Amino acid sequence: MRIFSNFEEALKEIKRDLAEMGTEVHPQTMQDKYVADNPEYTTKELQNYDYTVKDAVKSCRALSPTEPWAEAEFGERICRQPVNPGVAYTLREDVWDEFLHDGKFAYTYAERMWNKIDRIIHEININPQSRQLYLNIWEGEDLTKLGGVSRVPCSLGYLFQVRGGRLHMTYFMRSCDYATHFQNDVYLAVRLLNHVAHAVGLEAGNFTHFIGSFHIYRKDAEGVF
Repeated sequence: MRIFSNFEEALKEIKRDLAEMGTEVHPQTMQDKYVADNPEYTTKELQNYDYTVKDAVKSCRALSPTEPWAEAEFGERICRQPVNPGVAYTLREDVWDEFLHDGKFAYTYAERMWNKIDRIIHEININPQSRQLYLNIWEGEDLTKLGGVSRVPCSLGYLFQVRGGRLHMTYFMRSCDYATHFQNDVYLAVRLLNHVAHAVGLEAGNFTHFIGSFHIYRKDAEGVF
């Protein structure tokens, strides 16, 4: 595992790892779309990629999140209501409109998180040394939607651990698109870490990120590498 002091340092090395070590694959689907015949979706991929950033909260603005969408999206994720579709997506319509069907998305993070954050906070307060502080995004029903039947979450979940008087997070993803979503996904995860740390009165600690498939599509690679 690569360990970085901050995101300024991490971003340069993460980008280089994908550019230099990524191998070519071509999946049949992307989200709920069939792309097997589209060469633009030929993919440079790193499998099982992970890294840790020590000073994650203080340096997370180096991630250049897509604003004002990111702020609105984070607000919906922690609003404690299962909003779908919400309003944040309207601030990034070029990305999200195509996935809106019959006025709703297949899922939203607000739907998957709304009744879980307070439970995590409660458990940290009563059992801070627990190894069970996992906020899941992926749910069993997602297994019925594979193969392009519907969108399923790229995020699997967030593991919180209190060690050395600080709150650490491990963010598990099955899949992460470097060009369109990576920096936003990480920024929103670090914001969640900071939110929970503040709620339990602890300093935010390390941010560790594990990605099963870390990738970029051919259509997006020009000008990135």
